[in-house]
Amino acid sequence: MLRISKNRIILTISTFFLLISVWVFFLVGEKVQHYGDLSKVINYSQVNFAGEKVSFEGKYYYNIEKFEKELSVTRFNMYQFVLYHKREPLYIPYIEKKLKAAGIPDDFKYLAIAESGLRNESLSSAGAGGIWQFIPDTARQYGLQVTDTVDERYNFELATDAAIAYFQKLYKDFHDWTLVAAAYNRGENGLRRALDDQKVASYYDLYMNEETTRYVFRILAIKYLMENKYKIFNKDELGDVFIKPKIHIVEVSDVSDIKDWCQEKKYDYAMVRQLNQWILGNNLPKGDWKIQVLDL
Repeated sequence: MLRISKNRIILTISTFFLLISVWVFFLVGEKVQHYGDLSKVINYSQVNFAGEKVSFEGKYYYNIEKFEKELSVTRFNMYQFVLYHKREPLYIPYIEKKLKAAGIPDDFKYLAIAESGLRNESLSSAGAGGIWQFIPDTARQYGLQVTDTVDERYNFELATDAAIAYFQKLYKDFHDWTLVAAAYNRGENGLRRALDDQKVASYYDLYMNEETTRYVFRILAIKYLMENKYKIFNKDELGDVFIKPKIHIVEVSDVSDIKDWCQEKKYDYAMVRQLNQWILGNNLPKGDWKIQVLDL
């Protein structure tokens, strides 16, 4: 009797896992059928970054695999892509306006997604912070304050100005927008050494570390998916976007205690901290500060 009971238990468990496997198979099958094979619909002759075409023929045939790899990684990491979509209205329109005013190609907005996933609070293991992932030294070089009291890498507007100034400087150095993007990831000195050592002039001719090798193709994948998201995904899958609350700017010269200041001015302390992540401590030293506060 005991042996029969064990066999029945084993049979029941096996049947359960078989049913689960069948269910997962059909679920995945539906997803694959829905998403389809993008390589069959991509017009590779039109793939470009900042108007600079990407070569996929001859010795550049391997670029197809690099591009499709990043497409697959980004597309099937659905929860992250949904967040890119949802956060887009919070940051991308401002970036687009600033890029246009500076004469920088619109595609550079996708660097913000590649760098941080549009998370203003992002901090990498290497110490790069904010949406544009500046390291402290580079941030200071482009006018951002990084101290124990304030860290303007987390001031989205000021950090965007700094990123644009950096793009402009890099373009003066390299005269090629694709190399500008690569240098933003690798660093201008590292990229210049690689170009000189290998005696090449194009990003696509360089042999580099994996991160920089993937970087531009990741941006290309993000660009393609963001520009075609409603053709590739259902609207229900993407969901509604995040809406930025209405705010106004309060200019101050110094604040001895942020909490006391909020109480005195009838501002919500938690929202002030959320809207001004660049304020690290509970005070602001003398200076010209612009604090975002929620409209009541």
